[in-house]
Amino acid sequence: MNPLRSIFCAAGALVISLAVSLPASAAVLTYDREELPGGAVLLVKESHELPIVTIRVSFPGGTRYEPLDKQGLASLTAGMLTRGTRRRNASTIEKLNDRTGGGAGASAGRDFSTASIRLLTRDLERGMDLLADILRRPTFPRKELGKMKTRTLGGLQRKKDRPGHLADRAFRGRLFGSHPYGRQVEGTPETIKKIRRRDLLKFHRQRYGMKGAIFIFVGDISLARARGIVMGHFEGWRSRPGPSPAEPAGSGEAKDKMAIIKIDRPFKQATVLLGNRSISRRHKDFYAARVMNYILGGGSFESRITRNIREEKGLVYSAYCYFAAGMDTGHWRLSLQTKNASANQAIAESIVEIRKMQDEGVSDRELSEAKAFITGNFATRFQSSSRIAEYILAVERLGFGPGYADEYLGLIRAVTKEQVQEAAKKHIRLDEAVLTVVGNLDEAKLEY
Repeated sequence: MNPLRSIFCAAGALVISLAVSLPASAAVLTYDREELPGGAVLLVKESHELPIVTIRVSFPGGTRYEPLDKQGLASLTAGMLTRGTRRRNASTIEKLNDRTGGGAGASAGRDFSTASIRLLTRDLERGMDLLADILRRPTFPRKELGKMKTRTLGGLQRKKDRPGHLADRAFRGRLFGSHPYGRQVEGTPETIKKIRRRDLLKFHRQRYGMKGAIFIFVGDISLARARGIVMGHFEGWRSRPGPSPAEPAGSGEAKDKMAIIKIDRPFKQATVLLGNRSISRRHKDFYAARVMNYILGGGSFESRITRNIREEKGLVYSAYCYFAAGMDTGHWRLSLQTKNASANQAIAESIVEIRKMQDEGVSDRELSEAKAFITGNFATRFQSSSRIAEYILAVERLGFGPGYADEYLGLIRAVTKEQVQEAAKKHIRLDEAVLTVVGNLDEAKLEY
């Protein structure tokens, strides 16, 4: 094994060990924040327990900035960053990545694109030189682009008959229409085929630069050193933003009754998605909705829906619900995996539990246990430097400050029974919901 990889494996085990031993406190999530020239933000969580630094760099370059007929452009642009620069070809980048153990790479989501690298402290300068090179000077070689498009199309082909993919694509499309939250990040076969090298060059030129960038360092590094590294490699880097082609958040269809989507496939079980457009992550009701959802169906075996339709009635293999709260909008969804013949009853019993939550609310015990679990489990979710980096990045993107962890826990603890019931009424709206079922419709005999 590569000696550096051995070090990473040993260090990774120690990171987890240290994190598990930490008290369930928000202290592990405090960090320093500084605004940089050019419009970027630097966030540093300093910890010298191990000689490792985890780095994230985020840009406003997600699918929301793509033209509708070029879906998948953000994902292709991010994926192609490591396939050649003015100084290095793809093979050279791969070899340097292997020597440093850093795994420099990038990916795109619906709102942002993010590059990442993880380095031993001694390799920090060399690794950051590579990261700066792929971010600032990609050439998007035509041959490499052709290979990546072929791989993307192959992946889409493999996914096209998977029940989860079919359900999610139909569900999102009906909820959000042409808004970016309704699209698949990787695009479609039709749009991928239309994308050319010039499209990647333009997207990179418009969306990547210091303005709006977020630099996160977690580990064996000080704020002063991180600032010097960032400014040394990225000072003066400017993007040239163009107008965003994204649809406004309210572009989905108006509804006054549940929309039903049935997809007939010869599967042995049914995949069910039920949900509606709902709150953004910054909405003031998010905390009450978080507690409510835990009690309803997000708390695994402790939740009402799971206890009813899985533990007591044995109707489903799995049941889980959550709020996918995005930057400016979001949705609530319930996901069920069940036998085709059980789909009707599983859906009906789930709706019974939703109505009961809206009509009767929750007990004192349910509220207390939900809040205790959410707050008690909070810090244990961040058992690695990578998870801490992702948390810090999410907090900054949402516009919260370095002390948000304590604020979050306080807001969860302050949730009342009345707020929980009100959140269920306001933010789960079955008359505006989309119900998507993928399975053998002859066996399911859906009544919806």
